[in-house]
Amino acid sequence: MWKKRRHNFITNLARPFLNAFCKIKYNATHDKPISCKDGALIISNHTTSMDQFYMGMLFKEQLYYMISADVLMHRFLGKFLKWLINPITKEKGKSGDVQAIKNCMRVAKENGNICIFIEGNRTLSGKLCNVDYSIVKLAKALGKPLIICNIEGGYGTDPRWGRKIRRGRLHSSIKKIYSYDEIKNMDNDELYKIIIDGITVDDYNYYHKYKGKKRAEYLERILYICPICGHMHTIYSKGNFVICKNCGLKVEYQESLRLKANNEIFKFETISDWYDYQLEVVGNKEYNDDAIYSDPVYVYTPRLYKSKKYIGEGVMTLYKDRLVFEMKKNKLELCFDEIDGMTLVGKKKMNIYVGNTTYQVFKDKKINTLKYMHLFYILKARRAGKECDFIGI
Repeated sequence: MWKKRRHNFITNLARPFLNAFCKIKYNATHDKPISCKDGALIISNHTTSMDQFYMGMLFKEQLYYMISADVLMHRFLGKFLKWLINPITKEKGKSGDVQAIKNCMRVAKENGNICIFIEGNRTLSGKLCNVDYSIVKLAKALGKPLIICNIEGGYGTDPRWGRKIRRGRLHSSIKKIYSYDEIKNMDNDELYKIIIDGITVDDYNYYHKYKGKKRAEYLERILYICPICGHMHTIYSKGNFVICKNCGLKVEYQESLRLKANNEIFKFETISDWYDYQLEVVGNKEYNDDAIYSDPVYVYTPRLYKSKKYIGEGVMTLYKDRLVFEMKKNKLELCFDEIDGMTLVGKKKMNIYVGNTTYQVFKDKKINTLKYMHLFYILKARRAGKECDFIGI
């Protein structure tokens, strides 16, 4: 049995405390909870580290969340979470996780509620991330109602790249409920569009003020190209501003989530605009055999229910066809053809999937691993003679 009696007991016991905590710390509110005793597929956008709790407030029964296997990569905490809520694990950055699908089917047969944040990753820019088309097939295969939910105000309150919570407004709601009879005969493209439209949330226009100190701190985790001088690696954050060390561009991240610069040439209104500009620049650029990016990192291999295995400390360098780690005692070279995928984990870590091995890299709190992932997917698609329609987020 996947479902255990203790899961509902723990949920009911924890709910009032989590409700009070989220209200006090995040100013979070939610719709009146509903009951789904026969099970359902619940999907939502993904903006904060607390989204699973916001979803849990909307339903009276236990939800079985699909989560990244990285969450369980801890000797004691991983096993405890498995016992406590028995989540459905999936490898980030890998498509077609057969075991995760089988586990979803198992939960559905036991009339459990499955909750999936179908972007697979918290948004970095505030806009919807890539949504795998396979969610349509899963929704039809489960034979359960489809419930579309929204979390509004999450990006303003707790942006993934940031550190401090901003005081504004956050609300979780049930947007639409579709019976299985409604979705089973839908055209797949029609159902996919319904899902995309349903989970799309525009936090830039949801609420007008998110108050907090050092609002721009750690924005260099996702901003890596100056739009004025074009330099990379020159953006840094200080207080409410991001600044370019090369040309002196100074941009304020305002309480409205809008950008205000000291240079008239700067035309971006939101972080999303700047983010999209970076993708356009790196996607259109030609690269030679020289090193493109380089950063000092620690290298580990995460292990399920165990401590990470330390590989070494050194320098990670990206070339147009490979990723190289020059460490004190050894050298690791990963050709793009070997790498199955890359993904960001949390705020500053990056996982690299090579067959059955996962390498995790991180170091400085303000390291930008995003640029490596962006360029990996762009260059790998270019080598295959394809358009890049997925950049890992």
